[in-house]
Formats: sequence, structure tokens, C-alpha cells
Amino acid sequence: MVGISELSKTVSKKTSTTQKQARNVIKTFLDNVVSEANRGSKINLAGFGIFERKTQQARKARNPQTRKIIDVPSKKKFVFRASSKVKYK
Repeated sequence: MVGISELSKTVSKKTSTTQKQARNVIKTFLDNVVSEANRGSKINLAGFGIFERKTQQARKARNPQTRKIIDVPSKKKFVFRASSKVKYK
């Protein structure tokens, strides 16, 4: 798995900036994507994909230990749909 540190190393080399500057840009970008999604916006990055919040409806499920039916409340999920250019072929 690649983390922000590894990404910032690559970005800093390709953009001739420091790792700290690259890390700050990456973190700011990610913070903005999450905050826009939380406000209900879809974030469309052409050629990459779409980030958004979706509400998963309440449902019934079974507790695997007790085998009882339980109610699972609705919840908001953070969703990413990859562009066809990114998807595996």
C-alpha cells in the first residue's frame, strides 16, 4: 500500500518541490474533496473518477453469532466511481 509519504516523494521529484510542500498540497486536496462531498457535491475529476456521499438505506440483517434479525440504520457512505480510463481491462 502506498501512503501520503510515498506519494509526496514522487510528487516532489516530478514537480521540483520539497516533500513537505507536496505533502501539504496532497493533504489540502484530500481535505477539500471530503468537505465538498460532505456538503452534498459530486467531485468529478475528468479521466479519474467521481467522489460523492451516498445514503445507504436502512435494512434488516442477521447477526451471525446469534442468528437473530437486526435492524441496520441508514448511513452515509463515501463513494468513488472510477472513470473508464482508470478501470482494469
